[in-house]
Amino acid sequence: MKFRASLIEFQQALSKTLPAIPRKATIPILEHLYFSIEDNTLSIIGTDQNITIMTSIKVDAEDEGKVLVPAKMLDDLVKTLGHSGDLEFITDTNNYEIKLLVERGKYNMKGLNPIEYLDLPELFESKKPDFEAAKQEGTIESGISTAFFIKEDIVRLAEKTLIAVSDDEYRPAMTGILLQFRENYVNAVSTDSYRLVKATVHADKVSFPQNFDVILPSKSMELLVKTDSDLIMSFIESFGKVTHARFDAGNTIFITRVINEKFPPYESVIPQNNAILLTVDRKQVLLAIKSVSLFANNITKQIKLHAVNNTLTLHAEDEETGKSGKRELPCDLNHESFEIGFNFKYLEEAFNNVEESETEDNLVIMSFSEPNKPALIRPKSEKEELLMLVMPVRIS
Repeated sequence: MKFRASLIEFQQALSKTLPAIPRKATIPILEHLYFSIEDNTLSIIGTDQNITIMTSIKVDAEDEGKVLVPAKMLDDLVKTLGHSGDLEFITDTNNYEIKLLVERGKYNMKGLNPIEYLDLPELFESKKPDFEAAKQEGTIESGISTAFFIKEDIVRLAEKTLIAVSDDEYRPAMTGILLQFRENYVNAVSTDSYRLVKATVHADKVSFPQNFDVILPSKSMELLVKTDSDLIMSFIESFGKVTHARFDAGNTIFITRVINEKFPPYESVIPQNNAILLTVDRKQVLLAIKSVSLFANNITKQIKLHAVNNTLTLHAEDEETGKSGKRELPCDLNHESFEIGFNFKYLEEAFNNVEESETEDNLVIMSFSEPNKPALIRPKSEKEELLMLVMPVRIS
């Protein structure tokens, strides 16, 4: 196996596949990248058995072949090589010794026989749906369904919901993000029992399945944030059950196991009668939270909101140290007065989750019913594309 490649293109290909390499592999073979050359195309595969990533680049190949390359060593090396020039990669197929040649540099490392690599039927037996044809014809391929995302939409769904993902391994469904496809829109939902986020994308420029739910691991959604192009999402079945989701983005294929658990019936916990409305400026609230939270108890992280006469007061204190802080800001309240307590971390993350472009005049609406019932937070907008629920804490 022998090829020459642009160093920067080689580095970019590595950066796409390396996230699939586990930090601590239970199987040593997972610490390697699978390299294969065919028709002057280098394909690189990385997997941790839950996530598999394959990307391809064009190279000048003299000899085709396959080899397993130690991922960390290769990564550490290419980071030191700069971004200009070419890299020559040579493998001895008898002993799988690898040579890497760059200008003024020669490096040797030990590879492994590619026959030792894992069987990945979800990658090698699945196919990319015809993206361009489906876009032009406005059709959805047969089978479980296909979803087309523009880059900004999948990134938005991931970024909005990742803040509320649970780390409770005993409730696996809540460690992932629920995608609810409803033909004209898709909801992304996450919850850790203390808060909930629902973000929505409408199918203005894309196509979604008619009625299909799937839970993706949070790590998979984190990796999708890094996508650099529009993508097509399809689903892989085994014995009539969806086991994997496949994303095709340019020359990269990203495959993830799905979480086959039942997501909590989140609709039932979203209040439908929160009649007390508090409208505030997003930036002003964030500054108030940042300053007042400095005086909150390190354990309870409690912050109190008191609204009256169109003035919102944020207050925090720590009785153990005697410190306290208070800040006032204008608000619009459709009620005589209201008081409620929150974990300031959850409140700050919720307001940070609202972008100025999503709001009218940078305003955010909080709605309540009682001090011990869930509060809803959403940007002031005609579009209903972001809804957050935060559980209050008992005011001490």
